[in-house]
Amino acid sequence: MDAVLKPGKATQITTLQFILIIHSMQLGVGIISIPKDVAAISGTDGWIAIILGWLLSTVASLIIVQVMKKHPNGTIIDLLSHFFGKWIGKLGMLVFALYFALYAYLIFDRMVILIQSWIMQQTQTWVLMLLFILPAYMLIKGGVRDIGRFSEATFLVSVWMFGVLVTLFHEGSWLHLLPVLKEGWMPVLRTVNTTILSFLGFECVFFIYPYLEKKQSAAVGVIIANTFTMLVYLYVTIICFVVLSPDEITYFNDTVISVVKIIEFRFIERFDLVMLSCYSMVISKTWIPATYLSSYCISRFFTFGKHYMYGGIILISMVVLNYCLNSGWNESIKAASMFSKLGIAVAFIFPFCLWLLLAVMTQFPRWQK
Repeated sequence: MDAVLKPGKATQITTLQFILIIHSMQLGVGIISIPKDVAAISGTDGWIAIILGWLLSTVASLIIVQVMKKHPNGTIIDLLSHFFGKWIGKLGMLVFALYFALYAYLIFDRMVILIQSWIMQQTQTWVLMLLFILPAYMLIKGGVRDIGRFSEATFLVSVWMFGVLVTLFHEGSWLHLLPVLKEGWMPVLRTVNTTILSFLGFECVFFIYPYLEKKQSAAVGVIIANTFTMLVYLYVTIICFVVLSPDEITYFNDTVISVVKIIEFRFIERFDLVMLSCYSMVISKTWIPATYLSSYCISRFFTFGKHYMYGGIILISMVVLNYCLNSGWNESIKAASMFSKLGIAVAFIFPFCLWLLLAVMTQFPRWQK
């Protein structure tokens, strides 16, 4: 295995970095559209579905931690190879490589579409992608530890945005949230499927767990990460519900950015552009780690070359694919909807089934080592 990727003191991450990597992979562009997504199904009761989605994602995250405890010094690839043989391990490499590559591309593609729509209308999306691939490559080359440091730094420089959003409460009406459960529980329960998709990203625990310095804090870490993500989604969604009417909110694809347009300062005319420019760094915390994880799986599969070589190939392939497809916002939404089925299988169904299977296998002396 590539020495850069092998868990050890030089590549260990702190509990805070562990939490922020998970949180960063979950946040992405989901925060931009989640108010509209939940409002389209359950109206202003959608905030309840976010809490239910948090509960399910937290349970799934804890199951992943329990699975990784069976083979704590290796990733999910090593665990599959150890318990089920090298061919199942190879299959796992391919599945996760494809999954994280698609995950990274969909987030990256939507990010540049947002930048093009709001800031640089005359620039092609593939050109915008070129601006990001060099710093992304440098982070991928640095591995998990550099990605953890990037998550810490970006978190610190983006906290101010949530404080600025508080000013929007003066522009809204809390009556929009009443009455609670106006149509009963069924619309809320139908919305849960949408909200759990916004929590995807915690499955990265399969790969960053062996790098965690204090593995005994992993369970607490995933709970904090999911809770923090839930609070951010809840905060932003309630702001949008309060500011926009229940009917009006469904007409905005970029709900959060549209709401931020209300904020005005004497020294700046378009604060929404400043907000989106800074938030592009937050979105980068999602697709860059996913690209790294995909390159990791590919390097393990082919067993030659450094992982960052494959990371560079993936990044260039994203630019080429974007140039060929030239997709817009609607196409991006359709692609994300198709990807959601794979996301549920990988992040929710697979960990649960694997946990049950390992619980039975480890009852036999052969697998208790």
